[in-house]
Amino acid sequence: MRCLIVDDEGFSREFVATLLKDIAECEEAATGNEAVAKFTAAQEGGAPFDLILLDIMMPEMNGHDTAKAIRSIEKERGLDLNNRVKIVMLTALNSTQDAMESFCSAQSAAYIVKPVSKENLLGVISKLGLSRKK
Repeated sequence: MRCLIVDDEGFSREFVATLLKDIAECEEAATGNEAVAKFTAAQEGGAPFDLILLDIMMPEMNGHDTAKAIRSIEKERGLDLNNRVKIVMLTALNSTQDAMESFCSAQSAAYIVKPVSKENLLGVISKLGLSRKK
């Protein structure tokens, strides 16, 4: 599994990468713009991401806008629902409004409130059918 971890806090990215080291090849991005660029490069390079773990609260481009940009790229490329990247929001925001926006407008597959636990993260990944390295 190829995973992109997007968070403006380096410690958070490293922590999540450590949790996934046995099941995923992880890349990191510190901003939404960097995430969109890495997503596009992976698509064009023939090694797309299977999973994006995306923080909502980031400077310059928040997680919702980042997810929308990624979904727009997928739509332009004609990717159907089965071939789109799974996006999981990782956030300190524990509000119904943020969760609804994540699912509706950002089209995320799941929403995990920080602090992230290994058990919770691996459980969500398993439910999405993404549980091993490729």
